[in-house]
Amino acid sequence: MYYQPVHTKELEMTDTAARVLMSISDNQGYAPDQINSTISLGDLLEQVEQAVKVFGEDALVVLANGQRYGAGYGAIPSLACEDLFVDPNDEGDDYY
Repeated sequence: MYYQPVHTKELEMTDTAARVLMSISDNQGYAPDQINSTISLGDLLEQVEQAVKVFGEDALVVLANGQRYGAGYGAIPSLACEDLFVDPNDEGDDYY
């Protein structure tokens, strides 16, 4: 099952666009049920609303995984290309 966004807005990547780092902790398990430290959608929404107040709604989100070696930054997939949220229990779809 895929969750479609209610509203999407395409953003042009420019050198002048504000960027905000979103800290993540990746590579913690081989299956979703192995991850113990999580954030609820409600808590995530609250944090996003606060970030919009501070950085503005047009700020671009850049993921920061804290790695000292190799690529330490990434991006959330464009909503035009991929679904942002998927149900890990949906056996009909392979996430990877």
